[in-house]
Amino acid sequence: MKPNRGHLISFCIILIIILLSCGPGPATIPADLHELETNVANTLTALSPGDVIMDSTPPPGVLPSDTPDMPTEPALPIASDTPGVACDKAAFVSETIPDGTDFAPSIAFTKTWRVRNTGTCTWNTSYAIVFDHGDALSAPAAVAFPGVVAPGQEVDLSLNMVAPAAPGTYESFWKFRNASGVIFVTNPFSAKIDVGAATPVSVSTSNTGILKTIGPIQVLIPFTKQLVNQESVASGAYASVTVECPGSSIVTGGGFEVESNQNMYVNYLRNYYNGWSADTKNTYSVPLFLGSYAMCLYNSGGTTSQVFAQKQVPPMGIGHVVVTCPAGSVVTGGGYSSSADFTVYTSSMSGNGWRIYAEKEDSNSGVTLNVYATCLAGTSATSSQVQNQNSIPGQNTRLLEAKCPAGSLLTGGGYSVAIIKGINIYSNRMKTGDSKTWEVGAKSSYTLDKPFTAYAICLTFP
Repeated sequence: MKPNRGHLISFCIILIIILLSCGPGPATIPADLHELETNVANTLTALSPGDVIMDSTPPPGVLPSDTPDMPTEPALPIASDTPGVACDKAAFVSETIPDGTDFAPSIAFTKTWRVRNTGTCTWNTSYAIVFDHGDALSAPAAVAFPGVVAPGQEVDLSLNMVAPAAPGTYESFWKFRNASGVIFVTNPFSAKIDVGAATPVSVSTSNTGILKTIGPIQVLIPFTKQLVNQESVASGAYASVTVECPGSSIVTGGGFEVESNQNMYVNYLRNYYNGWSADTKNTYSVPLFLGSYAMCLYNSGGTTSQVFAQKQVPPMGIGHVVVTCPAGSVVTGGGYSSSADFTVYTSSMSGNGWRIYAEKEDSNSGVTLNVYATCLAGTSATSSQVQNQNSIPGQNTRLLEAKCPAGSLLTGGGYSVAIIKGINIYSNRMKTGDSKTWEVGAKSSYTLDKPFTAYAICLTFP
């Protein structure tokens, strides 16, 4: 039923007057009551019979408010320092065994990361390196930190590992754990190695060497490969590290690497049976690593042997020794040894042999200096030496490379520096990932730049 318009207009006028009189201050009533009545009537006329008038009356028990309801935001989490977590931070500095290093099957080695304590907590032996994922490479699941490391200090964290017996590429990922058992390294530290083995092939003998059968095709493919063995040398200890070439190959030369930028002298460097050996004494108060690197020649059809010569070097004296390979063989590498500490300034090819310049730096006694040449026989290959000369910046370090030309094989290498105290060779080996380049690292504590040469020994088959 349609509501009576006259009654509705009268009711609305009365309601408006009441509401105005309840507001703040005296109510203001229009002078022309007829005008008000007309406005209300026009408003009601604009509503069609189907329009709905919304009732804004609040439900019982709810008081009206002029302030709109605002959505409630969740409270932000309150930051808190978890003991031993927020204060534990580590930064990578350097590492041994770069990614992609080649190993013979089942060879033991030591992977070392040098890290800096960039947090506010002091590390101790309650902290540990812990295995995260990948291949553990025979290392323990957890290894304790070696000692106390204050904020800002650096430490070498090492794992004794073993290359798997099967060939392939292996990756091992590790994190650090604090004394509360909480992991505080986000990105794992990793070790990635390549394990090689002689490819299963059909082998036969010809007048040109060893024939390698790949499918229906027979081709002669000599190649060289560097293998490494590395150990951590305790403070005050003497260590000898040897790496063997596989039985399908022959050793042609080799090199070494000691803790980067440290004055730890290698006083024995030569081939040992069908491998390579390096010796040193750690005179520092912390453990340092020593790596021995062997250059192994495959599919040559030849054999290698070692010849040597020796000389007495007087106290505070310089010794120069050259040893020559026998007729019918070519030099592919060389080394040295001594009965006491000395400094080698030159280790390089000379003619068809090897030469050493060394100095006995103290006046206590003389020294017996032995020089070794590794000689390849039974092939028609020839060897040559490539050099790259530069300088060592004063009180700085430098890596210098010498590269064999295309068509030749890298079999060994050496170096030469100025005969002056304060220059130390800490790396002398094939460059990782580059089978034609020999790389030498030197450190100088001298104030001026000094001459520095790297040598690569290159073997060429006709």
